[in-house]
Amino acid sequence: MFDYTLKINKKASFRFTLTRWILLLLAAFGIFILIYRLINGLGATTNLSDEWPWGFWIYMDLILSALGACGFAVAILTHIFHLEKYKPLARRALLMSFFCYVLVFLILFIEIGRWDNFYWFFISGAFTSPLYEVAICITLYIIVQVFELLEVWGDRYKSWVKHIARFFLPFFVLLACIIPFGQEAAYGALYLAMPAKLNTIWYSQFLPWACLITSFSGGLCFVAAEYYAHNRHYKKTSDDAMIKSLLRVAGAFILIYIVLKFVDLSVRGAWAEVFSGSASGNMFLVEFIVGSIVPAVLIFSPMIKKSMYQLIAAGCGILGVLINRFDFVFVGMAGYTDVSYFPKWTEIWLVIGLTALVALIYLFAIENLPVNQGKHDEKPDIVSRPPAGIIRLSKNEQNSVSE
Repeated sequence: MFDYTLKINKKASFRFTLTRWILLLLAAFGIFILIYRLINGLGATTNLSDEWPWGFWIYMDLILSALGACGFAVAILTHIFHLEKYKPLARRALLMSFFCYVLVFLILFIEIGRWDNFYWFFISGAFTSPLYEVAICITLYIIVQVFELLEVWGDRYKSWVKHIARFFLPFFVLLACIIPFGQEAAYGALYLAMPAKLNTIWYSQFLPWACLITSFSGGLCFVAAEYYAHNRHYKKTSDDAMIKSLLRVAGAFILIYIVLKFVDLSVRGAWAEVFSGSASGNMFLVEFIVGSIVPAVLIFSPMIKKSMYQLIAAGCGILGVLINRFDFVFVGMAGYTDVSYFPKWTEIWLVIGLTALVALIYLFAIENLPVNQGKHDEKPDIVSRPPAGIIRLSKNEQNSVSE
């Protein structure tokens, strides 16, 4: 009843299921709220105030850019260190990263008070501002990713585009590996400008490095989690050995973070605040144990050979990033003011709607672009199409889709 396949041309099609119809409705609702926000301003659509100028939308920017680091993390492994065993993950990580950053850009746009003046970011020349660096890096990174994806698109649809894009690909890959370093570190630098507001557990010169290191580990965990979710949905065979090796790399960065954070807290004498029994201290312990200790133990234990524990370790690594950003955006900032903040329903549903829209476009892309090049695939030009039995199509339609 709800299955409908939209055939665009001989090679491109998209299957609508009940879940995807729901995503489409959420996307439409999100676009409606977006228009309402642009017309009526921040006051009518958010609970932000002078005491809480940064809220739920900033939090979403931070976690999406951290998870979107999966693109440059895998690119560094495959193109800089030439670790060919991770090559099957390179294109899918690029696609995941691209859509994460598109969502970051959209949310950044809607949280600007005077959105009609957004172009001032690019002509202001505020070269010493971390916020300027964030905006410029996100914009440049999206542009670079578009050029990288041209090679992927040309691989299936226009071979001459593929050859031209492949000629310039090393240059764009190098840029894609460099730009996010400054952007992730700049996020931490933004909070260094608030020494009287951010709790001492997180306020440290180590914060920019913490953002960078955790984005690298979280991005790799995000790739591992998506890999299993994707393969299970599309009935593909998973390469457990490759994911185990990838998680070991993520685990190495988690260990680096654990050591550096331990040294940082010790040097600054902040352990008393950690074990003070306060909300900040307790949340940090949850963040540190769930997001760092647990995944590190799992990754470097024999259990990591099993796909179930790989998925748990990846999930904990992702959860650690989510809690970490939540802690220094909300928990760490709560002590400086008596004014409380909870996002308005329009703040939440706008993000849900935009996420649903981006998710639909991502599903379309992954089902029509050759981003899956694992060792179990029959040919390099492979797209993710469900087994024919999942879609109730005629034989002629099934043949046209599989071409």
